[in-house]
Amino acid sequence: GGGARLSPNFEMEAVGAISELAQSLRGCELRRITRSDFETTVRKHLSGSHADQQIAQLWDKVSRSVTARWLIITKAKGLSCAGLCGGRGTIGQGELCSFLLREMQQRESTARAHLTLPLPHLPTFSSMPNTKDTVCAVLGLSTPPQYLTVSKDGSICTWSTRFHLQQSVSIGGGHGSVRGRQGHGMCITSCVMIGGTLVLATTGRDLLFYDTVSLSCLHKFQKLPFVPLCLTYGVEDEKYATSPGHLVWGDESGCVGILSFAEPHKSFFRSRLVTFNGVTDQAPLVRIRYEKAHSDWVCQVGWTGPAHYVISAAQSSSPSLLIQHVSAHRKKYIFKIRMGVSCFDYSHRLEVVATGSLDHIVRLWTPFSPHQPVASLSSHTTGIVGVAIDERSTMSYVHITLLQFLCVWDIREHHLLQTVSVKFPFTQRQPDFGPSPLLTLPLPSPTLNISCNEYMARFTLNEAAGLEGEKVDTGHTHPVCAVFFIPHFDQLVSGCEGGEVRVWDISSRRTCMKVEGCHRDQELTALAVDTEGGRILTGSRFGAIKVWDSLTGQNLQSLETPGATEVVSILHHPEMRRFLATGWNRQISVFEDKKLQLSPEPAWAGGTPHCDDIITMDYCSPYYLATGSFDGLTVVWNTDTERIVAQFRSQLKRRDQILTSATLKSPTSQHPPSATNSLSTSSRPASRRLSSYRLKSASRSHLHHVPVDKLLFLKTRVKSKARGQSTLVTSEGGHAFFWDMFSSGPPLGLCPPYVY
Repeated sequence: GGGARLSPNFEMEAVGAISELAQSLRGCELRRITRSDFETTVRKHLSGSHADQQIAQLWDKVSRSVTARWLIITKAKGLSCAGLCGGRGTIGQGELCSFLLREMQQRESTARAHLTLPLPHLPTFSSMPNTKDTVCAVLGLSTPPQYLTVSKDGSICTWSTRFHLQQSVSIGGGHGSVRGRQGHGMCITSCVMIGGTLVLATTGRDLLFYDTVSLSCLHKFQKLPFVPLCLTYGVEDEKYATSPGHLVWGDESGCVGILSFAEPHKSFFRSRLVTFNGVTDQAPLVRIRYEKAHSDWVCQVGWTGPAHYVISAAQSSSPSLLIQHVSAHRKKYIFKIRMGVSCFDYSHRLEVVATGSLDHIVRLWTPFSPHQPVASLSSHTTGIVGVAIDERSTMSYVHITLLQFLCVWDIREHHLLQTVSVKFPFTQRQPDFGPSPLLTLPLPSPTLNISCNEYMARFTLNEAAGLEGEKVDTGHTHPVCAVFFIPHFDQLVSGCEGGEVRVWDISSRRTCMKVEGCHRDQELTALAVDTEGGRILTGSRFGAIKVWDSLTGQNLQSLETPGATEVVSILHHPEMRRFLATGWNRQISVFEDKKLQLSPEPAWAGGTPHCDDIITMDYCSPYYLATGSFDGLTVVWNTDTERIVAQFRSQLKRRDQILTSATLKSPTSQHPPSATNSLSTSSRPASRRLSSYRLKSASRSHLHHVPVDKLLFLKTRVKSKARGQSTLVTSEGGHAFFWDMFSSGPPLGLCPPYVY
């Protein structure tokens, strides 16, 4: 019994030898092998020379295993246990095979026990406030990372990534309202996001287009032939925000409708109210296709991505699943399942379709091979109500059954990885999973969400189950010119000189949204974010300003500043609902913010006191603005009156000392200074590198002042209006000057640069 343990390498070779020994005994059921024959055969099949003690221990292990099994059988039958295998000292072919089978099963179970579970933690639950109706859909927004839930009675909630409720509203009133079941019996059957627009399908045979910011109804597509039950949306090219898109719906009669929008980033329809029969008058802005697809009601529709195919499913035997091109000019692929399809999911990257049915079977298909499934998994006792493929890994997909069991499967090996019983807080009500119960989100962390009745369960997927060798986001490839923090979404916005803008999620350190080539081949020189974090403004080297949606990355508006010169700073002035921009044109440009649209205002009343290019600007609530220019002048403004509050400029003698010091220390300064030029024209160099023009300024004689590179309000002190304290800091030639903006005296302090 208690001998030394066998080494793993010896056991691996020995199991192979025993397998060959069992093969040699095939067909000789009466033949049995003795201990001496066993040791001789095993020693012959082993590749290396092993001690006789280890071979003897292996015989003891096999014989004990066989004896233990015979003891169980004889005791169960009430037979005598004397003279069994161990006593006879022989082992038959069937006993060897049984030993091998148990050994392999034990090794497989041990290996699976060491695998990382896809769902390592228990779920966290959240419920829709002020409603007991079923959650129609949980929509994931990656920019910013949050959730949008819509219930059947019209309740809409936004949640943070940790399922903290941010906002809860109920749609109602006016045209396109959803009055709920207590009103006229109208309820929401499905919903989908199109950029910043929420599209709702209702039992009133309508498609309602709502703006997610103001929750106002933009369009109402009404008087459909039948009630739409499911929605999906796809674009022809995801790389371009201006790409045409297709809104697909399936209805209760088995028909599938497709609305093809030519310019969804601008408008969906020309008018607010559009009827089904009158949509042809909206051409070429929108085109419609509507035809019979199934003999039963359509339970789900999907989009295949770049292939431009539409997938529809119904609980009918033929067709159960239909894949057709959006143009209707290509071959249709018909999948036939006896009890139909209740749910499906498609993965373009993995090229697989997973279908669930009420016959308790989950099937895996090649998208364009409908004749036979790749695999049929039937270890279920109830119907399948939801299927989702985890595209982070080629290993697993999940589904949920009517009895609230969540199963995770290996999509390549076709075996069950994990089963979780999801116990929602309600106990006495029948579970209702809604049309889209499952949702997987890659950002900001891999998450699986399940909705049932008014509750949502959130599982954190294991990061170890993700793709190996996933690329790490390293950031911009050009110098970063500006970074802003959005506290409402816990995000960072950064822009680089190469024209790229990125929105980062701080918790996951990943890019949520990226816009490349904001100003085509022009350099990005300024960046700003509104106080709510919903819009990003960028400025270019030639005076262009563009407004971007921080959620979708779409270009909302394009503006121009006077003079077509470089924009160096853009600020949001929320108290007066406007944006301020300045730059090399030496002016302050004002853009009024009306209904999320910027419009230029008349010229700044304070004029242009700067005789050289403005290169920095800062704002302090409620009405202070400071600008600094290349000629060393700092001006403080009152934004209400647009008049000058104070002006600062360092003493000329100190300026000369700074320039002389910089000239002596600069390795590029080879010429003595001379005062022969004036500042009537811009002395700003072509390069935006502060270090380069600072060295040039030190070596050129006509520059009498060091530029104001940066200025900053000490906002707490400004609000207290305490005199005799530093309220404004300017950076000039590496020196930091501290000013009291409420007095006209010299700087209160000076911090010289540290010389290494």
